[in-house]
Amino acid sequence: MKALRKIAAGRDLVLVDLPAPVAGPGEVVLRVHATGICGSDLHIQDDEYAVVPPVTIGHETSGTVVSVGEGVHGLAEGTRATSKTTISTCGRCALCLAGRTNLCSERRWLGGHVDGGFASFVCVPRDNILPLPAGVSLDAAALTEPLACCVHGVMEVLADRHAAPGSARERAAHAGGLPTGDMVGSVCVVSGPGPIGLLCAQVARAAGADVIVLGTSADEPRFALARGLGFEKFVNVQREDVYAAVPALMGGRAPNFVVESAGAAPSLEQCLKLAPRGGTVLQIGLYGKPVPVAVDTLVLKEIRLAGSFSSTPTSWVTALDLMARGEVRTEPLVTSKRPIGEWADAFRAARQKGEGKILLVPEA
Repeated sequence: MKALRKIAAGRDLVLVDLPAPVAGPGEVVLRVHATGICGSDLHIQDDEYAVVPPVTIGHETSGTVVSVGEGVHGLAEGTRATSKTTISTCGRCALCLAGRTNLCSERRWLGGHVDGGFASFVCVPRDNILPLPAGVSLDAAALTEPLACCVHGVMEVLADRHAAPGSARERAAHAGGLPTGDMVGSVCVVSGPGPIGLLCAQVARAAGADVIVLGTSADEPRFALARGLGFEKFVNVQREDVYAAVPALMGGRAPNFVVESAGAAPSLEQCLKLAPRGGTVLQIGLYGKPVPVAVDTLVLKEIRLAGSFSSTPTSWVTALDLMARGEVRTEPLVTSKRPIGEWADAFRAARQKGEGKILLVPEA
């Protein structure tokens, strides 16, 4: 099978031939349907995001079960599924015990430590497999991972900081439902209308927020995607005074939440200025290198700058639930599907940011 691999630090990605994986005890092999190009994959290509080579990259994946290893039961061949990205953690540290496995110092992840989804087949532990709800397509499911990251950022990191006693995660665990309601009646500004930004915007809307999307003139195609998802409030920061436009769109109200998803220094600067005194900015975009920021703004306005990294077990469950309910739509974000042999052109297109999500599909 063809697989896109990081062979060594300092080397570009290489498309190589590998034998198809065989399921060991407790493992499942998926025939890959499609795998999305993530911003972190671009950073991996540039040696700005660490992996353990040689490794097949790609972690936004969906497929069907083709084989299971010894000890795996209740998972039929042909089951449509996606895979959580955390492969293993220590299971003992305070973070693991609190369910924050994304932050375990011993975390190993798909496409970074273990061969990932830019291939024809991928092998993962049984516990990673999440069967898809009936109404969720395989194309849509390839975006479960970025959606889970956005659920974690918006519902578990951002909204929880302002929620009433009993976090969204705790309430959802007890009620078996969605952690909604923490943002009802609030204003959420999302800077950067790429796939992550538009997923964050949909999650914030599902949690009850009124959403404003910020972007540049280069983002006009992505504004069109946002309109197709039902959003109506936009600011082109290169054509409008964003600090006047945002309050005007909201009748003079200041944003309760600001999400920086562009991974660009000017965007972060804007987000800090837009946040009200005592407000919170969620940083979910990656920069890949140090960026200049007016940190004094954090102090003078007593702003909370909250980072959000990867996903948690609970955010995956919520992500699939949101898709099944139709409260978040991921398939409209897929603007092209390309064969894995065209990965280099696809990566270049992802860097130009004119598209939504680009999926790579295996060779037939």
